[in-house]
Amino acid sequence: MNRTTRLTALAVTALAVPAIASPAVAAPKPLVDLRGADVGTYALDAAGTAHLSGSVTGDPFDGAYVATLAADDGSLPAPGSCEPATGTLDVTSPKRTLSLDAVGEVCGEYADATYVVTHRFVGRYVVADATQRKLRGTDGWVSLILATEGRANVEAFDS
Repeated sequence: MNRTTRLTALAVTALAVPAIASPAVAAPKPLVDLRGADVGTYALDAAGTAHLSGSVTGDPFDGAYVATLAADDGSLPAPGSCEPATGTLDVTSPKRTLSLDAVGEVCGEYADATYVVTHRFVGRYVVADATQRKLRGTDGWVSLILATEGRANVEAFDS
């Protein structure tokens, strides 16, 4: 190829590449992206339901939470086994509320001196109620974690 042909081919290629490449599109910001702000607590009631409480930070707002975790058979599973369960997560701040209802699976974990998680629930949630109308009916995944010494944590993400 002579020099003019090579330069023309290079120029055509350089102009074609941006036309072929599509512009990067940012994903929309999640409506729900909550994580425990600190270590929460939990207690079991006589029916075998774990009642969690603490505080969360993130979107749509920071606030205090209360949550429940209940295995379908009324007792949390032994380490190494899993079973169907339901959970709730209610977040409140002075002017806003958010309520999630979830179904999923709770698994018993082998806790030791370095791994303190005793039970882990992972499920799909639906926003049952919220002061912000756009949140109602949205869904995602939620995690409720129980640990030794009555410690707990929560996480929820709009996926």
